Amino acid sequence: MRITFLTLFFFAATLSIAQTPIDGLQKNNLEYLESKEGEGYEFRSQIITEFDQAHASQDVNIKLSKEYTYVIVAIGDSNVPEVSLAIKTAKNASTKELQLEKGIAGQSVELKPGNSGRFKISINAKLSAGKTGFISFMQDH
Repeated sequence: MRITFLTLFFFAATLSIAQTPIDGLQKNNLEYLESKEGEGYEFRSQIITEFDQAHASQDVNIKLSKEYTYVIVAIGDSNVPEVSLAIKTAKNASTKELQLEKGIAGQSVELKPGNSGRFKISINAKLSAGKTGFISFMQDH
């Protein structure tokens, strides 16, 4: 009886410290944010959202100032092999795609608004079959 209890306890403990998809996502987030802070950007916000097959696209509306240049990034966990951003910008805004490290599913875009105002950003996910996944949406300026 004691051995069975100990075996179950150690099995449960092993599962609780095993790496999950969201752990990898957090690690990638931290590395990316540190690299952008090294370039002079300031972290402003982060939203982590669960995506599934029925909700593989979500919209975010954010207010941006023409006084700043922003980095908009979405990174998926290991259940999200592909993430893309669609940014609806005003006429005078400029965008430039930035490179993410190899092996990270996501997209990063530098955005310089021509006018201050609200911007609509669509986050589109491709999910592994039958899986749900988490995407981190971050904004720096």
